[in-house]
Amino acid sequence: MTDAIAEPTRHDGAARRPRFYLWMAVAMTGTAFLGFVPTFWVPLVQGIPERIPVLAIHAALFFAWTLLLVYQAWLATSGRIARHRDVGLIGVSLATAMTIFGAMAAINAGQRAVAANYAVAGEAFMIVPLAAIFVFAVLVVAAIVNMRRSDWHKRFLISATAVLLDAPIARPFIAYIVMGGHMPPFQGTAGMAGQHGPPPPVAGILPPTLVGDLFIVAGMIYDWRTRGKVHPAYFWAGGFALAVQLLKIPFSASPLWHCTARWLISLAG
Repeated sequence: MTDAIAEPTRHDGAARRPRFYLWMAVAMTGTAFLGFVPTFWVPLVQGIPERIPVLAIHAALFFAWTLLLVYQAWLATSGRIARHRDVGLIGVSLATAMTIFGAMAAINAGQRAVAANYAVAGEAFMIVPLAAIFVFAVLVVAAIVNMRRSDWHKRFLISATAVLLDAPIARPFIAYIVMGGHMPPFQGTAGMAGQHGPPPPVAGILPPTLVGDLFIVAGMIYDWRTRGKVHPAYFWAGGFALAVQLLKIPFSASPLWHCTARWLISLAG
């Protein structure tokens, strides 16, 4: 987030800055908020707090990212480019913290699964959040490297945020389709950590993951309508994200991954 999320549209030479990226950021923030309503916000309103510190910090950082994305897009759309670049330094620090606490949250989930006698399922499922964090980190680095090329920079940031939306999109899927709207009682803490049972199968997370990828597809469609072609940043980012999302399914069942997951859990004590 260290350069303008803006560029003139078409070829009229005007200094207009399209609001598409601002509305994309708003839509992704809305998705992040609404997705966690049944498993996080509703329990909070009912007086059930998030009692696991690493998950609370993880949630705050990730939601802060979407809010910062909206603010940065608004600054760029408003022409406040200098301010946009200054605030971008916060984005770099925030993305770093997200990567660290996202990994810690994934390992914590694995530890809890092992403690509940779901070791195999827990080890396999650890690849879901860790893969998303990995793709996010790579795309944010790509955005930083291309901070002087705003056309690449902003598309990498949109794509990086899109890959994080599998979690909030999966929550309503679990709540209203898998559980039919009848969520079990939360056991002392908000979120999925407050519910007993094994983690879902890795392949079961693919549908909400692909729904999140539609934000990248929306960017591609916007490019095609306004530029006459899709910017290569979307092909690089979307192709990389999709490859990791598909490959994690067979890899999650491999002995190599289970060995890696057990090693990560052991490091965390």
